[in-house]
Amino acid sequence: MRKHPAWLAAGLLLFAVLACNLGNKNKNSNSNNANTETEARSGSVIKDMYMAKDDGNGQPGDHTSTFAPGDHTIHSVATLKESKAGTEMKFSWWIVDADGTQNKKIKDIDYSTKTLENVIHGHLTLPQDWPKGKYKVEVYVNGNLDKTVNYTVQ
Repeated sequence: MRKHPAWLAAGLLLFAVLACNLGNKNKNSNSNNANTETEARSGSVIKDMYMAKDDGNGQPGDHTSTFAPGDHTIHSVATLKESKAGTEMKFSWWIVDADGTQNKKIKDIDYSTKTLENVIHGHLTLPQDWPKGKYKVEVYVNGNLDKTVNYTVQ
């Protein structure tokens, strides 16, 4: 039986190339601090997400990413790409840096969508004024982080 070193070398080279390509799953991403919304993964279920002030009736009002300390109720609104009953949503509210506190979870709000429902909003109410600083809301869809929106209180 005759061995073929050229075929063996070509096979090893092909194996090495495939191993390198399959092992590198990092994707390039550009960060833009001016944009307050980030997409956590390419298979995003959320089409649009924004923060809003309260309209005085417990519903989202004006879109904004800046709130006053006296804006006791803050809304986060997510529009899904498609409506599907039973989609599990979680709004995780975080202090990024406010009044000496950093990277602390405030609260999780869980919700399961109903039939034909594709606009979901979570809100958080604080009975006293909000501390000035930076905050964020992370929205998870079916257990996966989908979008994050940053906002400030000043």
